[in-house]
Parts: sequence; C-alpha cells; structure tokens
Amino acid sequence: MLSIRSVAVGLFGAGVLTAGCVAAPDAEPVETAELPMRRNVVPIGVNGLSPNDFWAPANRAAFQALGGAALAGAGGALVATPLLATAGGKSVLDYTVRCALSSDQVVRAPNGDEYYGAFGFAPDWTGRALNTSEQRWVSACIFQHLNGSGEHVDILLEGGHDALACDLDEELFADFIVKDATMYGNAFLPGAVAGYACIDADLAGVLSGLSLSCPLDTNLLALARLCGHLPTCGIAFVGPCNLVCTPDAAGNSTCHTLPLVGPLLGPLLGPSYSETIRTELRDTDILPLYGSCGLL
Repeated sequence: MLSIRSVAVGLFGAGVLTAGCVAAPDAEPVETAELPMRRNVVPIGVNGLSPNDFWAPANRAAFQALGGAALAGAGGALVATPLLATAGGKSVLDYTVRCALSSDQVVRAPNGDEYYGAFGFAPDWTGRALNTSEQRWVSACIFQHLNGSGEHVDILLEGGHDALACDLDEELFADFIVKDATMYGNAFLPGAVAGYACIDADLAGVLSGLSLSCPLDTNLLALARLCGHLPTCGIAFVGPCNLVCTPDAAGNSTCHTLPLVGPLLGPLLGPSYSETIRTELRDTDILPLYGSCGLL
C-alpha cells in the first residue's frame, strides 16, 4: 500500500523534540508529481509543491470543493475528488492533507493510497467542513510550500497557531537564519486572487549579497517562487512585510491586502488576516528556492 506522507525522522535523525513540536511516524519517502518527498520535522516543511499543479484550473476547482464538506467518511475513507485522477492532483492533495491534518491522522483513497497529516492546521476536517479560519491557515501553509524552482528545500514555518508552537531555540532550528516571506489568504474561495505574499525587508539584501544575477524587483522573485512559469496565478505580491503587516509582541502578524494604507484603513479596504505564516530559511537554501537568481 502506497504511503504518501511527511515524517519526523530521516534528514535530522531521531532527536527528542520539545512540547509543541509534532513528530510523525516513520515511513519511506515516495514519488510525487515532482521529486521524491523528503522527510521533515514539523514545523519544518519540505517545500516542493509545483505551482503548475496547484494553480491548474481543474485542481483549483477540486481543491475548493474539498473545503465545503468533511474530508473523510467512515474509517478515514477519503471523499471522492478529481485530484486523485492525475499525478499533479495527488501532489496537491498530499500537501493539503499534510497542512490540514495532524501527524496521527490518515485518510485513505479508494485504491488504498494513504495520505498522512503533519502540521494540524485543521484536524477536525475529517468530520466536518472547514470553517473560515481553518481555510485561511491551510491556505497559508500551502502557499508557503509552493516552489517554482522545482527544488525541494526546507522551510521553517512560524505563526500564531498551536500547530507551530515550538521552542525555536532547539539546535534543530539553529540553521534557519534568513527571514523569508509571510503568506496569507484563502484559496478555498472563488476569485482570481487566492492569497497574498510579502517579503521580509532584509531578504533582498541577503539575495543580492549571494548572487549578482538576482532581480532588484522582489516582486519578480516572489512571483517566480509562487507562480513558476505561469503568466498569472492566484497570488498578489504586496511588497515588504513591514509595510503591510502589524506584528504582535510574539512576532505574529496581522496582515492586510494593501501596503502602507492597509494597516491604517484595513477594515475599510478589505479583510485583514491574522492567520498568517512566515518562514525562515537556511542560507544555503535561498538560491534553490529563488531559482531566478541563478548563481554567481
């Protein structure tokens, strides 16, 4: 029986994690639509969801339909979904389940394939439809896993959700030193814009110090990561995070859909999002993630 999952050993060994860090059971990595998936330790994600797969109209429609009802029936049987019909659709489903369900949850496709949870942003989805907040958390998680370069890199997810409650002083997380991006939105809703992305103010400087070929426009970098080679996709880039987000004392941000005026006039100009996820990277993984920078 095929097992499509993320697990908490492998790359990082069998370390003891602090309370709040989620450890999933062991399993062999398997093939997805892009590359063999690597194992990870939550809240470290393995970033490799193809934008071509996620933004494909048929997959978007099937993804949106999933949120309107329980994900599984009796015995963890996965509901019928067109995502099971193609390799790209299965990849979207895999990342969706990993983001939504906890490490002790599994849903089973009609052919016996198993899709395991990891992060746990919406563990109750197995018994009912997603509520709005859950839709936003799952969407933000998926946006962070989009990678147009085709490389699989590790991303440390941070945010104000219990699923991300972890002592980041642990040695396991020490190499994640580059603040990357914050993402938010709701991909379960219809419409051209599914989500928003802002870049940490320091990222452009870090990138320019690593590669002379990096575009000066961080908009191009963000869209290349999230949209791949697609001329359009459902992400709107809103510039540096410090112009669009307001952090609380813990560093967790409420973000808006417009820079500068958003934090001041957000309620008048559109929704604000407290369900935001920011990432940090290892410095060795910056160029693989932002493939349009090339090499020196």
